[in-house]
Amino acid sequence: MKRLLFVLTAACMAAVLSAATVNYTADNTTIFANPERGFYTELDHVVTKKKPHCVKDRKDEIREYYINKDKKSLLLVLYYLDNFKSTATLPEEVLKGFDEDMQALRDLGVKAILRFAYTADDNNDQIGYDAPLSIVESHIGQYKSHWEANADVIYVFQAGFVGAWGEWYYTSNFGNKESRMNDSHRALVDTLLAAVPADRYIQLRTPIFKTDYVDDTKALTVDEAYSGTAKARIGHHNDAFLYGDKNQGTYVDTATQKPYLAKETLYVPIGGETDILDAEQAAEDASYERTTGEMSRLHWTFLQGEYSQTVTDMWRENGTFDELNRKMGYRYQLVSGTFSAEVKQGEKLSVKLQIRNVGYAPLYNERSAYIVLKNGNKKYALKLATDPRTWLPNGVISSVDEQLTIPANVPEGVYQLYLHLPDAYETLASDSRYAVRFANMGVWNDETGMNNLGASVTVTAKGEPVDPEPQGDAIVLPATLNKSNVTAYSDDMTWYNNDYFDFGSEDAPNTERWAEWMVELKYPGKYIVSENMATANGTGHQWQLQLLDKESVSASYTAEGTWDDGDITYDEKWDLNAVAKGVYTLRVQNIMEWGQPKLRSLTLTYDGDQPTQGDDVRTLNADDARVYQAYDLLGRPVDDSYQGIVILNGKKQLRKNH
Repeated sequence: MKRLLFVLTAACMAAVLSAATVNYTADNTTIFANPERGFYTELDHVVTKKKPHCVKDRKDEIREYYINKDKKSLLLVLYYLDNFKSTATLPEEVLKGFDEDMQALRDLGVKAILRFAYTADDNNDQIGYDAPLSIVESHIGQYKSHWEANADVIYVFQAGFVGAWGEWYYTSNFGNKESRMNDSHRALVDTLLAAVPADRYIQLRTPIFKTDYVDDTKALTVDEAYSGTAKARIGHHNDAFLYGDKNQGTYVDTATQKPYLAKETLYVPIGGETDILDAEQAAEDASYERTTGEMSRLHWTFLQGEYSQTVTDMWRENGTFDELNRKMGYRYQLVSGTFSAEVKQGEKLSVKLQIRNVGYAPLYNERSAYIVLKNGNKKYALKLATDPRTWLPNGVISSVDEQLTIPANVPEGVYQLYLHLPDAYETLASDSRYAVRFANMGVWNDETGMNNLGASVTVTAKGEPVDPEPQGDAIVLPATLNKSNVTAYSDDMTWYNNDYFDFGSEDAPNTERWAEWMVELKYPGKYIVSENMATANGTGHQWQLQLLDKESVSASYTAEGTWDDGDITYDEKWDLNAVAKGVYTLRVQNIMEWGQPKLRSLTLTYDGDQPTQGDDVRTLNADDARVYQAYDLLGRPVDDSYQGIVILNGKKQLRKNH
């Protein structure tokens, strides 16, 4: 009770300073779980048709010992497919068991480092008897859709599949003890990159395997990072961390490969385990100085918490374990924040933050940051442009300086400010266990997963109307509107998953949700509005589509529901003949009070008359060019050398120059 009183008092005292800079107190001692980082526990299982589960049957043990006690957020889930080395098709029970394991991870609030192997045996003349490439590729093909469906709880994929423990050394099918990328390895990586969801990394066992595969010994740069290329998606895992100078063959040349990794791992994850079993060697190779030095230099983000116990027991005794538990991966701290004290509806909230990352590594998987305004049950989330993955580690302070538009529909009142970094997946975004906690005194709310900024803003009625000031370039109609070009939305956008805008479940529809795009209407006329829907499951949908100016609704359109099942694309006409040229806000809002409406995208196509070989086909002369500006079908201005269909004076024409 005393602790709760202190937290509330600290937050209230900070709120008094909301008009100026708020200085935050760092928490450098508390050990707490944060998603996608830290010590992990390995769970492995030899899969059978009758016993396909690695996680599901151990939930109570995992919750009690690894989550509640050790504050872990990661499990290495290792499936041994020994029983299917010569079977091209896995039983459906095995695939179903995998899905059930992934659901168990959601229930537990943790994520998986995922690996597959065909044997844990290296005693047969030091050959790991695994499966041939054709079998491996067949199995990966079966798992592909299941990996995609469960990517939310998969932190990273380890290449695996080859040899004993999936570590690519002792192998009967891929070149035993091979230290360089061969054709079979390359084919496997090709298959994995095609099957693993594009927003997830794949880790290879040694640096040289990656440089061989990408045919490039230069480390990944900030310009190449997050680009989706093979180089940007392949990280590193080391299963002999700290063992001697070269970590049992992990490195060939430490003088070049460690500097390479020090640059690479700012953008791709590294992690693994140490396998030192001798106590005297552990005291030397895994000393506090060497361990923390290597982890901070190479941006270590996760490590096996139990193996080797020789090392982890030593670390627990000398205090190293607790420091690694705090600093492995990222550990963000608020240093200071400055916020507007009062903002009118529709105007800008100034946000300036100083954020220090005292961890060894950055974030790797995509994650957005939001400033949340909260007053009782009213909550509005404003997305920051900053990318948290760029908040560099080892004590670097990153600055956030942004102007965020307060939506015009936010009611007047005093709103507490929060910083929220939810999971990028809609399935986890509302789960506080998957949100990022900042290491400060009195800021974390365990129930909401938000960090209290100790400041408030008073929202007042909007002032006199002013001309709209678009941020960035308006989208010229016709265009397709989706997640990639959305301008604003009604809340924290946790209802947007990888494929669609989710406007609520059948039991809890949300008629307050909307998404907006800033668009430019260069030529009035009639448009075809094509709505691409995700599976409707027979429940239908209904939208309100509006074109809003600075004060009111200039034109509106309502698409009535459809009762089709499956993926849907259907078209309706929208007459904008009476709307003046200019920049507008195009809003789509759910108005259905039941059902499960899911929207992938809106496409607006100009519906001018189709040209014929008659009057509409003509030669433009100099007078035409001076009077009218012509546009292509994407709304881009074209000169008189352009041939093809153009929009000229609000009408579609086939233009030919003679």
